[in-house]
Amino acid sequence: MRRLTAWFIVPLWIGAGFADYLWHRRTRIETTSGLEEGLTHSLMMLEAAPPVLAPLFLEINAGVLAWMTALSVLHEATVLFDLWFTAPRRAIPAGEQVTHTFLEAPPFLVTAAAISTHWDQFRALFGRGSERPRFQIRLQHPSVPVSNIIAMFATLTLLGALPHADELRRCIQAKKAGTAGQDTPACLPEVYSRS
Repeated sequence: MRRLTAWFIVPLWIGAGFADYLWHRRTRIETTSGLEEGLTHSLMMLEAAPPVLAPLFLEINAGVLAWMTALSVLHEATVLFDLWFTAPRRAIPAGEQVTHTFLEAPPFLVTAAAISTHWDQFRALFGRGSERPRFQIRLQHPSVPVSNIIAMFATLTLLGALPHADELRRCIQAKKAGTAGQDTPACLPEVYSRS
């Protein structure tokens, strides 16, 4: 599970996040949906990162599974809010919609993998099985090599945090300049207000 997460899901998630940043630049998020969408993206990152990264660093038990599951569900609710808010304000091209698939899936994929490999602790959350639920936060043993951690967080910073900071900067500047919302296609609010 750790190899799947570290070498497949996390790189896919980081790559999709960077691609999404490029889509947002192309569709001028700062002068369409603006800072509100940018801040919603910040919230989604905060909700998705713990379930995706937790199995790399923490021992999986009932408490960690409950936390991962709750954040995955909360992340999906925020995704729905983001779409509800954004669709009437900014065109979301098909390529961006496909990119979103690769951003939405990792929290659920990693959580499902953690549940399936720690089934007894998941059942223990509901008072089932022979194990007692454990809720202590303990570091994973053996731990992830420091070089891998440095590489992962450097990549997350370079392709995730810095591009998102640029997006927020552009959105804040547009809000201050009063240009937020000026590039919203006139048909979008009309189409979505009828549905």
